[in-house]
Amino acid sequence: TLERMTLVHHCQIMADTTISANNPCVSHVSPHPLLSPFISHYTFRRLLIPAGACVEKAMPLRLINSIDFFIGDAYETIDCRSGEVIPFFRCTLRGFRTGKKYLIRLRGQFISFTVKFHHTGMYQLLRMPMDKFRNRAVSGADIEVLPFEHITKQLLYAEDIHTCITIAEPYLLSLVATHLPVSGETQRAVEMLKQQKGATSIMQLAMDSHLSLRQLERKFVKEIGVSPKTYARMLRFQQFLQSRTITPHQKWAALANDNHYFDQMHLVKEFKQFLGTTPSAFVSADFAF
Repeated sequence: TLERMTLVHHCQIMADTTISANNPCVSHVSPHPLLSPFISHYTFRRLLIPAGACVEKAMPLRLINSIDFFIGDAYETIDCRSGEVIPFFRCTLRGFRTGKKYLIRLRGQFISFTVKFHHTGMYQLLRMPMDKFRNRAVSGADIEVLPFEHITKQLLYAEDIHTCITIAEPYLLSLVATHLPVSGETQRAVEMLKQQKGATSIMQLAMDSHLSLRQLERKFVKEIGVSPKTYARMLRFQQFLQSRTITPHQKWAALANDNHYFDQMHLVKEFKQFLGTTPSAFVSADFAF
């Protein structure tokens, strides 16, 4: 169909003939046009870790809501504070993560298929408040909106992203007819924050949205999962990390200033909040960005 041709056209595969821990296969595909107001894209990831080896990564801040299907070998998730191993679920619904919370340990073949939503898309399709998923990975078995366990069983036999989409997308399309509308105020506020890269007054944002600060906060927490202030801080920090990647040799003070941090101590505080480390100790490869 024309829709499926569009999906193929948007597929970007970054892979080589050999897939290993240092050379993962990652592909991204756009959703069906009817789902594009809600879903940003689908991602398929395959990572083969040599026998006897283990890859350990910290899970950093996360500025996205998603449905994740893990269809390869099981992996370990360890709570950073308690050291306890978190139960493994093959299907989870995840919200924004406001700081480093878990370590993951991968062995064997890691394969995942992820539905990544626009900021209010998961709220609209699932019709559930997004703060339910903040800093959590909720098992699909606990969510009744779709038969997630049945979908997961079918995905276990999928070899590529297109097969995954063929299996999962009809279920997602079934939610479009009953989706929740979101307020234009929330959408406009998100766009303003993105344009300003998080560097804006939340009070001014509320005024520009013709809402009280409390009204804006309630809408953000319900429809996105975090407060507008937290969203802005995460957005600005994400922009900082992107700047660091593009200009790795630029001094921290200059990067902090360019990304609207008051001073280096302000930046250090944000590093500790979002990554559990300091700028001087930060190693990008330690995290599952």
